[in-house]
Amino acid sequence: MKTYPNHTLPASLILGSALFLAACDRKQETPATDSPPTPPPSESAGDVPSEIPLLPLKKGDHWNYKVSIEVNAKDPSGANSDTKTYQSVRTYLGKLKPVPDKPEVDTFEVIVPDSPVERELVEIYQDRILMRGSVKLVKGEDPKLMWLDPPVPFVLSNIRAGSSLPSLTVAQGESSRGISVVGREDVTVPAGTYHAIRLLMTGKDSGLELRRTIWFAPGIGIVKEQTSRYTAETLLFRQTQELTETNRRKP
Repeated sequence: MKTYPNHTLPASLILGSALFLAACDRKQETPATDSPPTPPPSESAGDVPSEIPLLPLKKGDHWNYKVSIEVNAKDPSGANSDTKTYQSVRTYLGKLKPVPDKPEVDTFEVIVPDSPVERELVEIYQDRILMRGSVKLVKGEDPKLMWLDPPVPFVLSNIRAGSSLPSLTVAQGESSRGISVVGREDVTVPAGTYHAIRLLMTGKDSGLELRRTIWFAPGIGIVKEQTSRYTAETLLFRQTQELTETNRRKP
C-alpha cells in the first residue's frame, strides 16, 4: 500500500470540508471587510420546511466518516489505480480562537490517521454557515493558519436549487472556487438515509480541475462528499467520504 502525502488527505468539511478551501492560501483577492457577504435569496415561505436553526450544535458533537481515496485513476481498466480506505472523525469543540490575534469562531477538530490534527474554522448562524478557514497543528511547530477575510458562504437555510454562492479566487488566479446548489434529494450512507441539499463546487488549482459534490443535511451536517481532480479531462484522483456514525439526530 502506498503512503500518501498529507495534502492528498481530506480537510473534511462540515462543511468541510471543505472544507473546500483547504487548498487556498491567505492571498485572497477579495478586500477584507467586517461584514459577511450578502447571501442569495432563500426559498419563499411554504416552498420547503423551515431549516432554522440550520445546524444547532453542542460541544462534543461528533461525526465519523469512511473515506476512500483512489489515485492514478486515469487508467479506465483500473489495473494501475491504488485505493486507500480509512476512518476520519470530526468533533465540535465550541467557539475558540485559532490563534491569539483572531476572534473566536466555531471550531471542529478533524482526526485522520497518520496526519497532523486539523481544525476547521467556521461561523454558524441560525440561517447560514460561513467558512473561515483552517489551522493545522503540527507537534513542535507554530500553528499553520489559513484565514479567510471576509468569510465565504457555504450553505444557507431554505436555499433553492440553481442558486450560486459567491466565488473565490486566490493566488493571482492560480486557484478558484465556485459553489452552486444542484437540488435537494435523499442520500443513503452507512449512517442512514438523509434529506440533503446537494452542493456542487468546481474550481482549479495550478492547472488541475476540481469537482466536488457535497450532500449537506440540515440539522445533521455533511453526510457525503465526492471529490475528483482532473487534468485535460483525465481523472487523476477521486475521494469519497460517507457518514458512518454521529450523535446528531434528525430534526
